Amino acid sequence: MMADQGQPPSISPSTQASLSLAARVKDFYLKHEPACTTGFFIAGFLFDMLAVGRIDHLRNIIHQATYLFLCALLTGLELRELYGGFSPPRGMRTFWRYHTAATHFMLGTLLNIYTVFYFKSASLGASLVFLLILAAILAVNELKPFKTSGTTMRMGIFSLCLISYFTYLVPMLVGSLGTWPFLGSMTAAALVMGALAWLLQRRLPGHPYAVREHVLIPFVVVQACFIWLYFAKLIPPVPLSISSIGIYHDVCRVGDRFALTTTRPRWKFWQRGDQSFLSRPGDKVHCFVSVFSPTRFRERLQLRWLFLDPEAGWQESDVMALDIIGGREGGFRADSIKSYCRPGRWRVRVETSDRRELGRIDLTVTDDDSDAAPSPYTVLR
Repeated sequence: MMADQGQPPSISPSTQASLSLAARVKDFYLKHEPACTTGFFIAGFLFDMLAVGRIDHLRNIIHQATYLFLCALLTGLELRELYGGFSPPRGMRTFWRYHTAATHFMLGTLLNIYTVFYFKSASLGASLVFLLILAAILAVNELKPFKTSGTTMRMGIFSLCLISYFTYLVPMLVGSLGTWPFLGSMTAAALVMGALAWLLQRRLPGHPYAVREHVLIPFVVVQACFIWLYFAKLIPPVPLSISSIGIYHDVCRVGDRFALTTTRPRWKFWQRGDQSFLSRPGDKVHCFVSVFSPTRFRERLQLRWLFLDPEAGWQESDVMALDIIGGREGGFRADSIKSYCRPGRWRVRVETSDRRELGRIDLTVTDDDSDAAPSPYTVLR
């Protein structure tokens, strides 16, 4: 017995509900596509901030190197196809339709990772310009026109990712920051790009200007900008980062932890310790800082105390040298003590040996003339 061919198949109520929900979601996305794209972009960045993990994990280093290799391979093949030097084999043609999207995805992932690294390592007061530039490039990478852009644009983004990779990898391998490790990272990136250009030139012998226009010029422009930003002290000092920084009335060691004494009202949750410092005779100001650095990494930091003079501006008061040794998950911890701080605005700036700012904290010192004694409490770090 044959079924009636004129009757449409029945759809269960649950299936109808799911189809209706999918249609509503699709309709909402189409009506609010810019806002949804921005939301996904921000959510992806926040997710990467939590998921990337330590900068010196081997799996992260290998993961980035793999993506850089694949981006170079796919973009190089695309350039050869553009000039008639490559035709995808039959078994590769289906994938090759999506090679631009694959390159876009990997470059976007790398940009996200390096933006997270720089964001964690940055003092916003000193590195805001660089972070805004990087954020703008990251946002452009998400726009539709970039997904269909040519090899020159993608090679420029690839150059930025390649330089960022070596900018933190070389100092991490050397175990210190400074001008020479930075120049070493620039040299390593130039050698890799030079090798890529040489390989492509060998496979495009009839087009002497193709490699220069699509590969070398974008790289030279990006590297020149990067070098200028470095010597202008606008690039954050990766692979270092401030884990925490705060102002306290007292700091003492308790086993492998530190007891931090503060009088800050608990409702002022946005302050890091006693940033509104009520000073009584005999009080000392403690700046407690925790700095993350990779394993076997050594660096001499400086904690610079500055006072805001109403007429002369910020004036240097004291400098404390801090030798850090990397490897600890929670960061290398130290306490800088100022025996006397006159009333007014103060700032403690954490700097690297090459005077790049790693972090800062501001505080306001006020004489406490009240009869009631403050109510101190202690937190452990």
